[in-house]
Amino acid sequence: MNEYNIVIIGAGPAGSFLAYKLGCQGISVLLLEKENFPRYKICAGGLAKKSYDIVFSENKDIKKIVEKKVRKGLYVRNKKLTFTDAKKDLIYMIYRSELDNFLVKMAVDKSVHFKDNITIKNINRNDNKIIYTDKNTEHKVNYDILVGAWGSNKKLNRFVDLIPFESYAVSSTWEGPAGPKYSKYSNEYAVCQIIKGYRGIAGYIFPKSEMITAGLFTSLNSTTNLKKMWKELMDFWKLDKNIKPRYALIPIRDFKKPIARNNILLVGDAAGLADPFTGEGIYYALKSSIIASNEIQKYLKNKEYDLSYEYNKNINLSFNEIQKWGKFYEFLFQHLTNLSFWFGSECFIGNEIINSFVTGEIKYNEILKIIKFSIDRIFNTDIKIE
Repeated sequence: MNEYNIVIIGAGPAGSFLAYKLGCQGISVLLLEKENFPRYKICAGGLAKKSYDIVFSENKDIKKIVEKKVRKGLYVRNKKLTFTDAKKDLIYMIYRSELDNFLVKMAVDKSVHFKDNITIKNINRNDNKIIYTDKNTEHKVNYDILVGAWGSNKKLNRFVDLIPFESYAVSSTWEGPAGPKYSKYSNEYAVCQIIKGYRGIAGYIFPKSEMITAGLFTSLNSTTNLKKMWKELMDFWKLDKNIKPRYALIPIRDFKKPIARNNILLVGDAAGLADPFTGEGIYYALKSSIIASNEIQKYLKNKEYDLSYEYNKNINLSFNEIQKWGKFYEFLFQHLTNLSFWFGSECFIGNEIINSFVTGEIKYNEILKIIKFSIDRIFNTDIKIE
């Protein structure tokens, strides 16, 4: 039977980045993934600057998989177009499959053992054992610490008796050719859009080199209006209707519930760590993996260290208030969709605040900083919206 210090289930950004961080310390890590890598995964494919900076600080080769750097936004409120220019990098466009493969390679280069195309059969918490199948062969592995990085997979959450979700947001993604209408904007602009009659749903288009990624996001746990809005969004931009959107649930954390118990930790989406306002999850995946890495290293040096308590505490300190305010902003967007979208796009102060959220200059819960930021912008005559 094989034994590892750490077994991580899930090779998305949370799992692979954690594996890399631990591998850098010479810790024995097994990274397990159900899909066959490199996998094709439809995802928004936009790295917010704050997320890009984290990866770039570890491996500057990340710039090689960036398709475009976007500074300009095209906001569409019903049929009104507003063009903005942040004059600084906001979003780094990538294909999600390339990002995942890049992060896995980072981990493997640090001697992490990686197994893909496997199926988890059982997790025995009492014996610290995982049973998985690989090419119809059953394998048993012992671990000191198990990390769940399996995204939205409630079956595995049940295996470890950690289901820390308050609600689910819904994301829907389409990838294909830009079409004639958006092509004239695709070199410079990312789109954010609302359509009258679809409360609490935001659409987006992210440009890549050969294709675009379009999508819809809502924290309202329903796909009925998403399907209706897709038709209008595709008609508006003349997108190929033969390509069908894919749907995914995004778990949102309930901070009253633990995301760690004994020697089992959850990171990223598996812990419900996603932005309830935008649906963005990669930043939370990377940050929670950094916290997990630090706590795991402390535990391996001192087995008396209360790993689950300290991890829960530090995750809550890092994200609790941010996600509470994110939920508040999402509540405003749900109930005042037109007004809040206007403020974030056509009002220059609101647009600058939104941009500062994306870059990480300001966090959702930094209210005094937001107020000061707004006052400074009022007297800054260099800020313009086209």
